[in-house]
Amino acid sequence: MDMSDLDRLLRATLPGQGGRMSVTLTDLPAHLRSLQDLLAKAAEMAELQGAPLVEIHLPVQRYPQIGAAFRNVPVRDCGRSAVLRFIYESEPKPA
Repeated sequence: MDMSDLDRLLRATLPGQGGRMSVTLTDLPAHLRSLQDLLAKAAEMAELQGAPLVEIHLPVQRYPQIGAAFRNVPVRDCGRSAVLRFIYESEPKPA
């Protein structure tokens, strides 16, 4: 991949630039409160960047109290992969 390809990829995927972006964390919080704080920060930063958080993937068995949604964002089970994944989506900015 050359630099122009990398530039196009980043412009297409970074929050606020349009499109969908996934951020995956492999080091999960040990406690529910820490997870809730992390989810809240992810949602707040997304709104500031104009790329709303549209899905959260996490090991539901490890955090059963979270339920099916967090702040109206659907929570999906990542199963045995034991990752925390944030999916962001934004509209393209006008040219």
